[in-house]
Amino acid sequence: MKKMTAILLGLGLIIASLSACGGSAEETTAGVDTSAQETAAADTAAAAAEDGVLRVAHIKDFQTLDVHKTTNDFMVPINAFDRLFEVVKNDDGSTGLKNSLVEDYTVSEDGLTYDFTLREGLKFSDGSPLTSSDVEYTIVRALTLPETVQTDIYSSIVGAAELMDGTADTLSGFTITDDTHFTIELSAPYAGFLGQLATPGASIMSKAANEAAGDSFGQEASATIGSGPYMVESWTRNADLVLVQNPNYWGEAPDVKKVIISVVPDPSTMSMMFQKGEIDMLDADYIDSAVFDSTYRLPEYEDSIVSADRLATTYFALNENVEPLNDVRVRKAIQMAIDRQTILDTVYSGDGTLVDGIFSHGLIGFSEDNQGWLEYDPEGAKALLEEAGYGDGFTLEISSDNSSTASLLLVMQIIQQELAEIGITVNIEPYDEASWLDLRLSGEMPSYISTWTADYNDPDNFIYTFFGTSENVVSRSLNYPDQEIIDRVAAARAITDETERLAEYAALENKIIKEDAAWVPLFSRSHLFVLGDRVESFVPHWAGYSDFIFSSFKLAE
Repeated sequence: MKKMTAILLGLGLIIASLSACGGSAEETTAGVDTSAQETAAADTAAAAAEDGVLRVAHIKDFQTLDVHKTTNDFMVPINAFDRLFEVVKNDDGSTGLKNSLVEDYTVSEDGLTYDFTLREGLKFSDGSPLTSSDVEYTIVRALTLPETVQTDIYSSIVGAAELMDGTADTLSGFTITDDTHFTIELSAPYAGFLGQLATPGASIMSKAANEAAGDSFGQEASATIGSGPYMVESWTRNADLVLVQNPNYWGEAPDVKKVIISVVPDPSTMSMMFQKGEIDMLDADYIDSAVFDSTYRLPEYEDSIVSADRLATTYFALNENVEPLNDVRVRKAIQMAIDRQTILDTVYSGDGTLVDGIFSHGLIGFSEDNQGWLEYDPEGAKALLEEAGYGDGFTLEISSDNSSTASLLLVMQIIQQELAEIGITVNIEPYDEASWLDLRLSGEMPSYISTWTADYNDPDNFIYTFFGTSENVVSRSLNYPDQEIIDRVAAARAITDETERLAEYAALENKIIKEDAAWVPLFSRSHLFVLGDRVESFVPHWAGYSDFIFSSFKLAE
C-alpha cells in the first residue's frame, strides 16, 4: 500500500488542476458564443414563477431529434415519443416491462411469432391517429434509412436482412391485420426482443408527419410529431429547447406541464445557475467529482441528493491482435495490477460498485457467482509478466477520446501509474472524437477505457454487442479470437428456457473475462443528482441515463 499511497499523492496536482478547469474535454467552451446561453439563463430565471414549469440544463446541444440517427440524443425521443413497451423499475431495484402503446400481445410456443394489439384511440400530438401502419413505417425506416444507427433493434425480424441489403422492398416478417392489430415474425427465437422494443431507438413515428416533413424531421421543432406526454414547442440552437404537455396524450397527464432545457456547456456556469435557483436540478455527471464533493457533499444538500444505480459497466478493453496483449498471461497481469477500488474511491468518491465481469449490478443475468475473483495483486502480476517473457516490461497505448470527461482522463492516469509499477509503460494518446471512433471500429485500437450502459435490460445487450459476432469483436477493437465462444454467444439468444439461458450467459461471462481476460472489468458507477427547492421528487431513468423522463418529476406545491 505504500506504493499506492505514493501514486495517490502524485495525483494530487492532477486532481487540483482538473478541479481548477472545472470541466472535462467534452465540456470545454472554447469558441462558443455565450450570449445565447446567457439569454436562455435569464429566460429560465424569469420562468421560475410559472406553475408546472421545470428548468434543467444539458451540457451540449442536441445534434438531432431523430432517434434513428443517434445513439446519444435521447432526451427528446423518450419524452415526445412512445414505444410499444416501457421499462419500469421495481421497489427492489429490479426492472420489468410494461405495456405502453400495446394493449395486449401473445407469443407463439416456438417463440417466433408475436401478435400485438394496440390501444384504441391512440393519437399523435398533431391529432392524427397512430395505427399499425405507423409501427410498420417506423421499423422499415429504422432498417433502411441511409443514416440509421438503429438496425440492431429489428434485425431479428424475418426479411430484415433482405430489406437492408436492398434485395426486398417490404418487410416480410411484418403483417398488418387492421389499424390496431399486427404480427411480427422472428427468424429465430430471441428472448430479448420485447426489451428491444422498449429502447429509445424503438420510438414510434408518424408516417404521414415524417413524410411531410422530409429532411426537416429531427431538425425542426414543428416537424417533431410523436405520441408521448410532451411535444416540442421550440428549439433555439445552442440556447434552449422547450417541451410542453401534449394535449392528445393517451396516458396520465404529467405533473410537469412545461420543460425548459437550457444548453450550458460550462459546468461551473451550470453549478452557479443551480445555486441561484435558475435551474431545478443538477446532474453530477456534468461536474468534476472533486468540485462536486467540495460544493455539494455538505449538510445543506444532504436531503437533496438522489442516487441511482446505473446498469452500466466501465471496462478497460485490450486488443488481442496487439502484441503482447495476445498472451493471456499479459492480459491477466494487467487485470491484477489495477486497484479498481482505489480508483473508484479516488475519482468517484466511492459512488459505485466493482464489477468482475460483463454484466452490471441490476442487469438481468448478473451473477453473484462471477463476482469476487479479481483481486489487486501487483506482485502476482509481475510474476505473470516474467513467466510470459516480459519481465522487463513493454509499452502500451491507451487511446483517449478528446471528448472524454476529466474524471475518465484521471482514471487513465491512475492506471498509467499503476501499470508502471509492474514495468508497463503506458502512453495516453489523444484523438479527436471522430478519429477515435474510426480507429476503434477498424479493430486496430490498442486499448481504451469506456462504459457500456444498457439500452434494454437483458444480458444479450451487453455480451452480444461485444462478443456476439466476428464483426462485433473487431469493431470493439477486442479481436477476441475464440470462434466457438462467439458462436455460443450468438446461439444463446435463441434459448427459450430462461433458467438455461441465464446459466449459459454466466458460463460465457466466466470464460471470456475470468479465463480469457478479454478485458479488465472495472466498476459500475452510481449516478447522482441534486434537486432544487422546486422539485419534490424525481425518479431517475431505470438505466441511470442523463436523459430525464420528465413525467417522473413531481414539483413542490
